[in-house]
Amino acid sequence: MSYWLWVVCLLAVAMLGGPLRAAEDPEQGDLRDLRVGMTVDQLPAEGYTDLACGHDGGALGLALAGWRDFRRCPADALGRHEVTFAFAASPLAALGDRWEGTKVAGHPVIPSLLIDEQGVVQGLRIVTDPDARLYLKKKAFLFGIRVMGRYGRDGWTCTEAEPGDGRSPVGGMFIDRRCEKTWHDRHLILDTDLYRAAGQEGREFTGASRLLILKATG
Repeated sequence: MSYWLWVVCLLAVAMLGGPLRAAEDPEQGDLRDLRVGMTVDQLPAEGYTDLACGHDGGALGLALAGWRDFRRCPADALGRHEVTFAFAASPLAALGDRWEGTKVAGHPVIPSLLIDEQGVVQGLRIVTDPDARLYLKKKAFLFGIRVMGRYGRDGWTCTEAEPGDGRSPVGGMFIDRRCEKTWHDRHLILDTDLYRAAGQEGREFTGASRLLILKATG
């Protein structure tokens, strides 16, 4: 384990108030009641809102009336149509920020489904919201630690880049990491970034976590 990964693990445990959870049963859902492998007819009609066409975790601006409209969205190179969505407003939202918006493990996120031409969900993408408030964006790397807690810390294959090419640490930390793991019948790809890129100054920096959950092949 690299020095910085050890540091962020300690930070995550401290901020979350205890050890990370062990891996969970995949049958309980990849995100709430959504699972890779479901068909659009099986996707819940309630609990989700603001459906729109997406691309690589971002919204394209074309609103959809429902999951079955996925073919209105452009297909990627693998023939998958990306649909972004939000969680329906929680009745607890009036109690504070913790319950507002679309959040996973306390982080504002943009989730999306990757649906093939036959209407089967082939992937689920969760990207930390790039428009989140500055202090949340700075903590976006901690979402990756929560992901590893959910799926188990062992068995990941990670590659890490070093500072260079105009990229430098933010607050003494530099993270440019991709980790992959096969877990049950899922293939997980987790990208985590925290650095200041060339041309970014002052309060500008790159801070994000991206999780892609795919059906494992082979």
